[in-house]
Amino acid sequence: MVQILIYVGAVSVLFLFGIMLTTARPGPRPVDNAQRPLAALVAAGGFGVLAAGILRAFGRETLDLEVAFPTQEIGRAIFTRWILPFEAVSMLLLAALIGAIVLARRD
Repeated sequence: MVQILIYVGAVSVLFLFGIMLTTARPGPRPVDNAQRPLAALVAAGGFGVLAAGILRAFGRETLDLEVAFPTQEIGRAIFTRWILPFEAVSMLLLAALIGAIVLARRD
């Protein structure tokens, strides 16, 4: 469990560094246009469709929350069955951080 907590903390710090290193330039954005109301309408419609689909699929099902949190099983699954995707995500995040450093660097 400690390894998972440390890894999650490291990923969070990596995200924060990536966000801090890719600063937005001041001023209006070049993609800013007058289609915001249409975009909001499409987003609300998409949310409505997804919510209706989830409610139709699961209805009033409830979760059994009295089961203990299976940390040992999760740890075993992450470090045995899911080790390659777990490490691939860490390499992807490292590449993103390096890219953010290169983009934010002042020449």
